[in-house]
This record gives sequence, structure tokens and C-alpha cells, in this order.
Amino acid sequence: MTKKKILLIDDEERLLDLLGDFVEDMGHDVEMQPKSALALEAFQNNPSAYKMIITDHTMPELSGLDLIAKVRLIDTDIPCVLTSGAALDEIDGLLESDSNFHYLKKPYKRRHLQELLDKFNF
Repeated sequence: MTKKKILLIDDEERLLDLLGDFVEDMGHDVEMQPKSALALEAFQNNPSAYKMIITDHTMPELSGLDLIAKVRLIDTDIPCVLTSGAALDEIDGLLESDSNFHYLKKPYKRRHLQELLDKFNF
């Protein structure tokens, strides 16, 4: 059986590589994607391959919130983490209504990511 992966999405490839290193160092398999539309396609093609999605909000093609909304049409239980350096008023409702939605404000430290991942039984 293949281990499920954490799908990481960020159009800033330097940050994506750093995030990938962090998550792999924490013992998780990762799949990194700099294009949100391709990440969504990968998830749609095989949703059971993933245990979590961590996505930046501000990206060309498809924002992180839009990506999560499309993921929710397929799977309401997969944990989704939105990262952003901007204050986003629209996430307050999601944080209240979706127990599998989490927010990590940029810039965050490795320990903040570790604390979030530790909340899950992976």
C-alpha cells in the first residue's frame, strides 16, 4: 500500500521547496505543485492518494480558497490548510463552519507548521 501524501501548492517555487523540505523532515511524503490548476487535477484524478492539502492563497489561475472549495466538492473530510501573508476576512466563516479547514499566516515558522501537523493522526 502506498503512503498517502500531503499535497503542497505554492506558485513561489523557492517557498514550495522550503515547505516540502519542512514537511518531509517531519516524516511525511509530499507532492509539490507550483500550479494550482494542476494540483486540483491531480487531486481530482486520485483523491485517495492524499491525506492533506496545504496551499498558498494568492496564485494565478486558481486561488487557494477557490481550490479548497473545489476540493470540498469531492472530499469534505480532507484537512486543508490555507497559507497567506494577507489578512483574509472571508476565512472567518470557513474556520467556523469547516472543522477540516485551517489557516497558517505567513510568514510562519517551522514549529507553527509542526504544531498544526501534530494535531492530526497521520
